[in-house]
Amino acid sequence: MYPVFAANNAGDSSDALNILTRREWGADETYLFESPREDVGSTPDVDVPKGDNGIQVIAPGQPDVRVSDCNAAVKNYASEFKIKSTMTKDPNSGRVYRWAPQYSSSVKLLVVHHSALVVSGDPRPAAERVRALYKYHAVNKGWGDIGYHFIVDEDGVVYEGRMGGASVVGGHAYCNNIGTIGIVLMGNFELESPSQRQAQGLQKLLSILASQYGLDAGKSVQFHGKTFSSPIVGHGDLLSTLCPGYSLSSGMSQLVANVKSGNLTGSVGFAAPRIASSASSVAATKPSSGGLAEGLSFVGRTSIAINPGGKQRLSFSYTAGKTGAYEGKKIADVRLSSPKIQLLVDDGINWIPVTKGVLLSSDLPAHETANVQLIVVAPVDSGTFWMEIGGQRFEIKVAGRRARTGEYINPFSGDPARIVRPAVEKKDTKIDSRIRPQSRQPSSSSSRLTPDPSPAQMLGRGERNSENSNYIRIRLSASASPVLTFPQRGIVEGTNIPAGTALTLLSKNNECIAMKNGERFAANSILRFSSVDAEIINVNGIAGKNRTYKGTLECRIIAGALTLINELPLEDYMAGLAEEPDSEPYEKQRAFAIAARTYAAYYMESEHRKFPGLPYDGSDDPAVFQAYAGVEFTGNNPHWQRAVKNTAGSVLRFNGALIKPPYFSADPGRTLSPLEAGWKNFPFAEIFSPKEDPWCKGQALRGHGVGMSGCGAKGQALEGRSAEQILQYYYPGARI
Repeated sequence: MYPVFAANNAGDSSDALNILTRREWGADETYLFESPREDVGSTPDVDVPKGDNGIQVIAPGQPDVRVSDCNAAVKNYASEFKIKSTMTKDPNSGRVYRWAPQYSSSVKLLVVHHSALVVSGDPRPAAERVRALYKYHAVNKGWGDIGYHFIVDEDGVVYEGRMGGASVVGGHAYCNNIGTIGIVLMGNFELESPSQRQAQGLQKLLSILASQYGLDAGKSVQFHGKTFSSPIVGHGDLLSTLCPGYSLSSGMSQLVANVKSGNLTGSVGFAAPRIASSASSVAATKPSSGGLAEGLSFVGRTSIAINPGGKQRLSFSYTAGKTGAYEGKKIADVRLSSPKIQLLVDDGINWIPVTKGVLLSSDLPAHETANVQLIVVAPVDSGTFWMEIGGQRFEIKVAGRRARTGEYINPFSGDPARIVRPAVEKKDTKIDSRIRPQSRQPSSSSSRLTPDPSPAQMLGRGERNSENSNYIRIRLSASASPVLTFPQRGIVEGTNIPAGTALTLLSKNNECIAMKNGERFAANSILRFSSVDAEIINVNGIAGKNRTYKGTLECRIIAGALTLINELPLEDYMAGLAEEPDSEPYEKQRAFAIAARTYAAYYMESEHRKFPGLPYDGSDDPAVFQAYAGVEFTGNNPHWQRAVKNTAGSVLRFNGALIKPPYFSADPGRTLSPLEAGWKNFPFAEIFSPKEDPWCKGQALRGHGVGMSGCGAKGQALEGRSAEQILQYYYPGARI
């Protein structure tokens, strides 16, 4: 932690500065360390390449001379590049840092930047944008940490950046990282202006840092052979770049004057931006000032040869426009000639299944380029296929020796080295499958446990198809004669039916019968229904309601009763999970999305079947499984949908295995252990030891009391904690 944090409460309240530590804004510290599989190299050389967030100004036809200039600076001013010390491992855990913290002998400059990503109109909380910037530097750029020492948001709140404390070398200005401190203001100040609160937060921070490092804002400084009138400079004073933007640059002299005079709450007159902001598109466009054209760029062959069932990487680049691009933006539509082709995005942490488009995995500043890594998984059958990504067509030739039988990519793991085999159904399970997470819906406040079906009810083996390993099957609370309506064209057992068709389902002699206009249309022991265009089917008669579902509907007769099953991709199921409506804080939604996905994924594994012997994985009854409401809930709760997309593929594991994460509504101020709740032999019980839950103090116990509480997750989210921090608190030792 930086010593400057001690100054947070000093002086008059108007001069107070709110600085959030990495823990407080939710930095994922796993980004900092080498993977156990990576080779540990020697101590890295002096780090000069990192930095330069912004558009370089290079005259047409002229090469970038930064490299030669840097070599000359290192030679001529060698003393300014000396490192006082280096820390290669975490002193507590002994883990090796990906970017070893190095320490400058002295600090001579405080360098101001802009993030080059438009803030105006961005609905996300500032802390979420800080986490996205951190991920962009640490993961997408491969640095292992954020390059800036501090970040200042539009409200003047300051966030601790680069890990390591005072004098640690950052990565914010090429060849100018040693002996400097980098401060970035969130915004693109070619297109917008800093707010006055942001300027005041910057002035207070600059004053604290100047005092800490013995700098005088009014005295000139020599650095790399150049003379600066003040130790407070803009990025463009060091290198040929538009950073920190026209508007912020226009107010730098006034910022310095306010710091020099101690007028830290003084206003600053910023010039209006030179360029009007407008939304960017994926189509390639010419940038207004320097940089690369916005859009997609493919390099290499458009014909791919893969063994049946094999995998191959495919990469392309995406360049953001003048406003930058936010995490989750669709940058390329995707079309596949066959559903047997699997396409996943490798974002450096997870392998995320692609459905209809490739989404940007992290924020991207204006005119910067991200490399997108795709994993193409071939069908197990030989043949010629194709796919289109952003309008670019690729031919896929599948031939040769088949990949090892039974292997497939685990859709819940971001570890490419972890290949799992489809498990065989086990009738005898050693794990008590009765414990379920309890919905925060009123109907699930009871802590009773629902037993599994009796052996007499176990009809059909319910084995999973390995080709649909990332699909989940949910039993719906259907009436005895539900009515299915197809908004667009549908298919029933291979027969096309026109849009608007309504089918009434009945059961007779262990067969499902579909009636159309009072006449028998189809009958079988298993009937499957799907929609061709809209991919949705309306069902009248689900718990007395009319609901709409994605995916395929399947009708069976189980234990003499008509049973309706919804089969769909796990992420589509998650979007319709009515556990956390938009009335709840977003970070709480993210936390419950990860926990609920883990719970569902746990029971999709054959050795952990919730309903052994039955042809479905879960139920829409929250008293039995989870509260699943289909498409309507998704549309009415866009923030929940965003939370699901933001955490897509993320689950909780312990020692490589999925955990079964219980959660519940409320407690009196302390959670319970599995044994206290009466659960014996609960898997990984050490994770769920009792925890103080002060955010729930004074409330009655609602639910079983084990794991994560709804009131505690909400309280922590309102205090600014991230989903990752919330999950770490309630499930310590489990890794996302």
